Amino acid sequence: MKQFAILFISVLGFLVLKAQGTRRLENQKDAWDLTYVYTGEVKNGKPNGMGVAKYASGNVVRYVGNFVNGVYTGKGTMFFDNGAFLTGNWSNGKLNGKGTNLTADGTLYIGDFSDGVKNGKGVLIYKDNSFVKGGFKDDKLTGRCINLWTDGNIISDIFYDDDKRNGMGYQYEAKSKTTFAGEWKNDKWVQSASPSFTSFIKDPDFTGEATSAHVLIGPVTSKGFLKDTAYYYDLEKHKRYFGYYENGNLKNGLIIRDDSTRFMGPLNEVGATGYCYDFKFNKYYSEGEYKNDYLNGNITDIDLTKKSVYYGTAVDGIFTGKAYFFNTNGTMYAGDYLKGKFTGTGFRVLSTGATVSGTWEDGEVLKATSITTAAGDLFTGNPKTLQEALNITVKTYIDLFDDILGSLSDEGLDALLDDTDDYNDYYKSLISFPGTIKEDLIVSDLDETNFYNATFIETKDAAKAKAKYNELAKQLQACTISGGIIKKPVKLKGTVTPADPSNEKTETVFDLPTDSDKYTNFHVWLILEKDSDDQYAVKLKIGEINED
Repeated sequence: MKQFAILFISVLGFLVLKAQGTRRLENQKDAWDLTYVYTGEVKNGKPNGMGVAKYASGNVVRYVGNFVNGVYTGKGTMFFDNGAFLTGNWSNGKLNGKGTNLTADGTLYIGDFSDGVKNGKGVLIYKDNSFVKGGFKDDKLTGRCINLWTDGNIISDIFYDDDKRNGMGYQYEAKSKTTFAGEWKNDKWVQSASPSFTSFIKDPDFTGEATSAHVLIGPVTSKGFLKDTAYYYDLEKHKRYFGYYENGNLKNGLIIRDDSTRFMGPLNEVGATGYCYDFKFNKYYSEGEYKNDYLNGNITDIDLTKKSVYYGTAVDGIFTGKAYFFNTNGTMYAGDYLKGKFTGTGFRVLSTGATVSGTWEDGEVLKATSITTAAGDLFTGNPKTLQEALNITVKTYIDLFDDILGSLSDEGLDALLDDTDDYNDYYKSLISFPGTIKEDLIVSDLDETNFYNATFIETKDAAKAKAKYNELAKQLQACTISGGIIKKPVKLKGTVTPADPSNEKTETVFDLPTDSDKYTNFHVWLILEKDSDDQYAVKLKIGEINED
């Protein structure tokens, strides 16, 4: 456990309060020579830090976790298309050290790995609720192993070789109260003999019984309480308990609920305490530090329904503290969590490679400090000039403003005085034009209307509205657009319509003179409008609007 804790802390050491070099990298190779697409932290042109490897074909779907020079190294989880997963400590691109594997048939292994193969000590818990605890070599049971059978009435303590009982040992059958001691070959008892090792089955205080309410196997105290290594099956609660007991209380071991959950770890009078593993079929897998029966400290939590992963800390069972979170779409969140929500300072990396750093609340961006587009352009979340803000919107328009698209806005309809189209969706923008007085919005119907809206003034004073209109007209005429797919710097093209506050609307339309067909329907509208209450508004609309 100490080795795991040290490695986990080193993984979280990569966590910073803003993204440091995040990108999307194509045609990466894993340790099996399979190709994947990477999104996440990058250094020296290679995956370094936390990120996502997404596979386009084969039975592997995703790996999420830590990378060193493109190799899976540190804490990581791999998902397969058949429902299986691998999670634990990786080196040389494969599981090495402590890890967990759920197979497609529902078998759960928790234990030691070497280059992705079970080697060392571990526990296999089968879908039928039987288990084997012992040694493994090259994925096969080897050495002394304790095996509980499916019906919960037979337990054995026998030496294995080549994945079968091949050696000396003991077996106890509770219903008949029969003990077998001797030699097994290829899973069959061949002869009576006296094994040379001491087993709980041969303890002088050993008791075995099977009733309609329970099965009890193991040594007991003078008062009849289980002690040392023992097994108890509560038939009414459908729960099996195996491990080390003190005065009838399980202190460290396995708890198996028939066809439901599996738990492994130390316990006290309150519940789980120390480093534990908890699993429920098709629901969740968790491992980490427990206190008072709740996760408290460094943890790994996998939602098996959503295929999401959380590496970080928990307080009383709730995600709180520094963390990395990977959702089912391959998006990575890194930063502060509070009561289960991404809240505080951090960054988000989409599967496209687009990254937003800033301040978050309940999983939504409150303030973006920097934005990296999928194309690799880096923007500040607070542009200082209209030209800077306009360049951002021009570059992000070609991907429907996805790189600066925030959460849905409840204020959208109120912000757009002349737009009552209920088919539109209104999103908060992650950037703001300098001088705007309202929340900047991105408006979309996912078809022919995709534009950015920025409101600069709302007033009853016609002169002020006219002055703001004229000021923005001059700034727009002076703006230079460059970068991205616009190879040569250009200026907006259009004739300014003189402001006339007596009209309901004065509108100037600017085009972007570029050869790229991405901007065929792109325009910038400068608008002065008056509502029925004689209140004036001056705004910019940038993008594409269906005039029908």
